[in-house]
Amino acid sequence: MVSCPAAAAGIGQVALRDPETIAALAACTSGPAHDLLASFADRHQRHTRRSRLALALGGLTVVALFIGGWLLLTRLAPTIVAASLPPASERLLGQLAVAQLLAGEQTIAAGPAAAAVQTITERLVAAIPDNPGYEFDVQLVASDQVNAVAFPGGQIIVYSGLLVAAGSADEVAGVLAHEISHVLHRDGLRQLISRLGGAAMVRLALGGGDLAGLIAQLGELDQLAYSRGQEQAADAAGLQLLAAAGLPPRALPDFFNRLQRQEAAGLPGFLSTHPDTAARIAALREQVARLPAGPARPLAIDWKAVETSLP
Repeated sequence: MVSCPAAAAGIGQVALRDPETIAALAACTSGPAHDLLASFADRHQRHTRRSRLALALGGLTVVALFIGGWLLLTRLAPTIVAASLPPASERLLGQLAVAQLLAGEQTIAAGPAAAAVQTITERLVAAIPDNPGYEFDVQLVASDQVNAVAFPGGQIIVYSGLLVAAGSADEVAGVLAHEISHVLHRDGLRQLISRLGGAAMVRLALGGGDLAGLIAQLGELDQLAYSRGQEQAADAAGLQLLAAAGLPPRALPDFFNRLQRQEAAGLPGFLSTHPDTAARIAALREQVARLPAGPARPLAIDWKAVETSLP
């Protein structure tokens, strides 16, 4: 409001809203009136700048919330649900996944090869430090695949092709130590939860939902793709587990090196999901060199008999 005490009462006050009019009036005045009108214009400019800044910050906040929500859903949610999922549901989830994967497959439940896998598993499981209660069930499947896959709750599938490609029981132990570490780190559980989707994650976290129906929606469960960090962590933990079990940690890089030499004949399945083989072997050997030497307890396994029993 601009007032003029010398004017008549009816026209003594006028309301000015247009910033340009206020600035023009300030230019035509002097003294206190000029200072007052100029201050109005200056405050308006500052208010305009603050409004624009607030809008910009608000837009950035919306974008940041969107990105943060996306990261929470895609990256953190599987970890959160995995941590809150009861062990019984985790084991059931793994059993259902394995049952679907093994439908129509031929398992090897007896004989030297099956006995060797069982002996190796028992040795490694007994050496797990602070086992949170996992019961490991390792099944041997008759297949040319050079692969092993770990599922939630302690379910592990070993394909007989891996035993054929391995040069010793120790090398198979190295692979199993790696897969057991994936189970202990709940890596497979997080992968399955990621593939099930957001709604399924909520149902799993609340202990509900049709687990069998959810698993039936998944395909190629033997091709779980772990991140580089998950693989490196499973490698490191696997080496430590081998040492704790009295088995040579070098067996794991030896196995990778053996498969690398066979790549000319076709990339084995195990390596196709475990990239950067040469760098990985080098990193494993560096870690082996730093591990303290412990008492060796060789496995009581006739590896020649195992090789002979396999097709």
